[in-house]
Amino acid sequence: MGKAVPRATMEAQQVAELPRDKGWQFEPKWDGFRCLASRDGAKVGLMGRSGKSLARYFPEVVSGLAGLPVRRFTLDGELVIPVGKVLSFEALQMRLHPAASRIAKLAAETPALLIVFDVLRTPDGDVAGRPLIERRAALEKLFIRLAEAPHLRLSPATTRRAEASRWLARAGGGALDGVVAKRLDEPYRAGERAMLKIKCLRTADCVVGGVR
Repeated sequence: MGKAVPRATMEAQQVAELPRDKGWQFEPKWDGFRCLASRDGAKVGLMGRSGKSLARYFPEVVSGLAGLPVRRFTLDGELVIPVGKVLSFEALQMRLHPAASRIAKLAAETPALLIVFDVLRTPDGDVAGRPLIERRAALEKLFIRLAEAPHLRLSPATTRRAEASRWLARAGGGALDGVVAKRLDEPYRAGERAMLKIKCLRTADCVVGGVR
């Protein structure tokens, strides 16, 4: 049997600038709730960074994952709520702790998305121990199968520092919070500060158009 899928997120340490050496993948850092989303048959889970379940607060995402054509996966991503052309962290916070009827109303009015940037398990097996370059390829392959899945988006990624710099320059406001850098040759290091995060250089409105 393979290793158990990690139940803790890989974390980041903040640095002053984007790394300049080779071997890095860059991703936008989204302004949302970090989440490990999993499905095993009929069982769907949304686990936050704290280790507590977020499923109660985002029933539309749970329902969307339950309806996917693949029945076994674990995805690492960020729960966000688009409001107009920006992502609203306030709308996310409004989901926490209210009555079920209130959550249902908010889920209908301002549905959440899970922006996915990593995969720990695919329908073909566990991939957390594989290097990021292989996990990213597996994630993109999985999204081809998912097609136009509701409530799911694939986060952009690049190995080009110049493109990451452009993301960083337009970060701030209510969407992008900076850029994350990950080593292409490393496995998923659950519970470790194994990524780098670079915060935005200025405050500006950030559009959601970068999400595909």
